Amino acid sequence: MDDFSVIELRDVLLSLDVSFTDKEDARQYVYRQILSFEKNGWLTSLGKRRDKRYSITDKFRAQSFAPKRDEKVKSSSCVGNIIEILVQEKKEYEAELAITLGEVEEYQSLLNRFPIDEGILIPLFDAAKERSAKERSAKLLGKVNALTNRLQVKNSKVSLC
Repeated sequence: MDDFSVIELRDVLLSLDVSFTDKEDARQYVYRQILSFEKNGWLTSLGKRRDKRYSITDKFRAQSFAPKRDEKVKSSSCVGNIIEILVQEKKEYEAELAITLGEVEEYQSLLNRFPIDEGILIPLFDAAKERSAKERSAKLLGKVNALTNRLQVKNSKVSLC
């Protein structure tokens, strides 16, 4: 997703993630993620307050994302900690998926709104579709599904604290 607002990204997240039931919670989560991405130099912003829009940087495009190895998993066998970790990982993957799918949707929107820029937008749109469809979307969706399935298993055999 490129050239998006917090609200637009929140709406995509809400459409993809049933665990977010409150729009305000989803907006806060998205905003925290955006701030983190901005701090890392992966996003830039233009505008102020509600008119602020975010764009992906070349530094973001050059990244190869892999799940973090969380030391908590090694040091703790508490069900609560494991569930918290899995829920957080799932939310992160869902946000990445929303960004990936949003980029393709935004190029479609730009093509519809500005057909005069077709020569510029078509190659960008095609590249975004390739990245989205073949690589990131399928992998991210698979990760989200795996975590969702694990979280749905309530009585798994994990020792309590």
